[in-house]
Amino acid sequence: LARSLDLKGYILNRGNAGVRLVLQGDTNQIDKFIEKVEIKKPEISYIESINMRDIKNAALYNDLEIKSSEQGRGVSLTLPPDIAICDDCISDMKNSSLKKYYKYPFIACAVCGPRFTTVKDLPYDRERTTMIKFPFCKEADPVSCIEEYTDSNNRRFHAQTFACSVCGPKYTLYNKSKEIIVKNDIDKILEETSKQILDGKIVAIKGIGGVHLVCLAEYDDILIKLRERKGKRKNKPFALMIPKIDTIQHEFYISNKEKELLTSFRRPIVLLERRDNAIDSKISQQVAPGLNNVGIMLAYSGIHYLLFDKLGNIPLVYTSGNRSSIPMSLDNEEIFTQLNDLADIYLLHNRPIHQRADDSVLRIHDTKVKLIRRSRGYVPEYISLPFKVKIPAALAVGPELTVTGAVLRRNRIFPTQHIGNVTHLETYNFLNNAIFHMKRLLQINDEEIQFITCDAHPAFITTKYARELSEKFNIPLLPIQHHYAHALGLMAENKIKLDEEMIAITTDGVGYAEGNKINSIWGGEILRCSYVNYEKLNSLEPQPMIGGDRCTKYPARMLASILLKKLGVEEARTVFQQLKIQKDLEYGNDELNAIISLWEEANGNFPNKNIPFTSSTGRIFDTVSYLLGACKMKTYRGEPAMKLEALASRGNPENVPLEIEKRYLRDTSGLILDIIDLLNDNRIKREDIASKVQLEIAKEFAKAAIFEARFKSIPYIGLTGGVAYNYSFSTAIRNEVKEAGLTFLEHDKIPPGDAGISIGQLIGGIFKYNQEG
Repeated sequence: LARSLDLKGYILNRGNAGVRLVLQGDTNQIDKFIEKVEIKKPEISYIESINMRDIKNAALYNDLEIKSSEQGRGVSLTLPPDIAICDDCISDMKNSSLKKYYKYPFIACAVCGPRFTTVKDLPYDRERTTMIKFPFCKEADPVSCIEEYTDSNNRRFHAQTFACSVCGPKYTLYNKSKEIIVKNDIDKILEETSKQILDGKIVAIKGIGGVHLVCLAEYDDILIKLRERKGKRKNKPFALMIPKIDTIQHEFYISNKEKELLTSFRRPIVLLERRDNAIDSKISQQVAPGLNNVGIMLAYSGIHYLLFDKLGNIPLVYTSGNRSSIPMSLDNEEIFTQLNDLADIYLLHNRPIHQRADDSVLRIHDTKVKLIRRSRGYVPEYISLPFKVKIPAALAVGPELTVTGAVLRRNRIFPTQHIGNVTHLETYNFLNNAIFHMKRLLQINDEEIQFITCDAHPAFITTKYARELSEKFNIPLLPIQHHYAHALGLMAENKIKLDEEMIAITTDGVGYAEGNKINSIWGGEILRCSYVNYEKLNSLEPQPMIGGDRCTKYPARMLASILLKKLGVEEARTVFQQLKIQKDLEYGNDELNAIISLWEEANGNFPNKNIPFTSSTGRIFDTVSYLLGACKMKTYRGEPAMKLEALASRGNPENVPLEIEKRYLRDTSGLILDIIDLLNDNRIKREDIASKVQLEIAKEFAKAAIFEARFKSIPYIGLTGGVAYNYSFSTAIRNEVKEAGLTFLEHDKIPPGDAGISIGQLIGGIFKYNQEG
């Protein structure tokens, strides 16, 4: 752009201090440059602000020069996320006259290809990426890579991660015994790999940020085989990859917003709702058992497109290549070891991956993005805070499940990629590595880190990790209550000012209660929040969880707990027999009798270590899901509530006589009894009950929040927490709030679930540190 306007000067990469561009020339041309840079900026870029100043410079420039990078220090990163292959590179890859790029799966240019996953350090130059292993070729057909890199008119000019078939990384196909099937022949590799997939085999394919397990999506037996091999993956949904949107358009509803994200440079997995009347489906029900939506992503790298050229226009299962709860292996030898009894063949490359990055996952609520997993295509982008921060740096370690860490740099927060459940040593190490890699990229010195922040739950592994970091750096440890962290992230994302407040509806599965109350769990609270503190105003009725976490795996236990509290032992026994809940307990009648004994032995002394109390919305949705037959046992996180939402999507709430005047917010026990009564009426459909229950609970939350907002003259009501992913629940609250003339706040950039907690922890830590400091 500068050259087209005949501007002179220089540009240089200054590490995480950004880029310095010095321009010299006609004033009108410089003004045109500023005007056009906003219009013609690359798709992957965004502009926060433009500030101009005249500089005194005696030098006269004769050209526009790219100078060598320097080690600058600043508050940001000039490193983009990993970017999906661009149309120009796809065209080059399919052009047989471009011999060096023809069918070359690692093709890239200045606007596409791997970034975050390959960079070891900044400034962002090839020698600080894993591509240093592959020096540019000096001879190739039609032109060498070093010539393209140095040609200012070439779109690979100063592109750091491209290469060609002469000088770049290569794929090799192996069998389970690590013996080479095909090497150095991409045609034969593609032919054999596609043949194996079409024969029903499961293939491990190494990509940009890790490895996938890939197979056909159409046949039940193949999907069941994959589930059996993955062990704990009994019902958890698999993501699908498609070559183009036309592949699945007849089977799914696809909004303009969903299409925009599917085709974006980020290429996330987008949850799409299935059509009820789809015919000739190429997608087995085993892909997402019991759910009404399926995660879909478009091909995003060269190898994907080359395989689909062989396989045709069909969907493929593309799921993370790892054992449950263990991060993906990156080294080829480790991939063989981890996937030894999962994959039939292995398509692996020799380009090192410096940082693993799972595929990002999201769903759309009308036009708002609800990030579920924020990883490839998003990291290392930052969240900008709507206020000034004097603290140079701080670290957050997240909660314990679906974790991300985060690094504070002044008024910017840099979340790590998706880490997972920090319940294994491998995941713990991954979290530590990801946080300190981000710290290194930001060039943060140890002495700049002012505090460590974590969840308030004392038993979380991440809390122990935070204590170790606090001791290591000799700085304060600042725990932040789980649901307050959710709310703080929502406030900052919506640019709430320092002197403003929000009424937060926080709904999820579990969070350590206010004031370190032992054996008390939150998950359905209405909070009054400022950036400095919060106050609990209301909540769902606290319910017992006899046996603690076993109630989350077996919703029948949660139901038994609620009925014993509401009805007493004798009357509850009658209902147990009516519902036959013992058949849905792991140890049948023996377990049911043990539940009753624990209740009787407590003798009203609640909560205690065997019977914690919870106000969790997730546990109520689990119980309703169980009662309506949607889910008898949880095999993955959120399963009962997700299957309840799927059941409700087919229902009509108008068909069910369940009135909001019942005040179900404070009487969820009464709600459960009313549902049991409704199940005795054969005229009422279970999907209608599911739809009605979601709607009524949402309205109760909204009514209570609206009352508090009006009474306290607070104009904002926000919804956060994992239950905010439920579209009907979220929409019902939003509609009630807007009809009341108040402003509804929801997530669009920060995950509503626990993946967003680390951001809120840092925000809470800032103000806690300022108060205590």
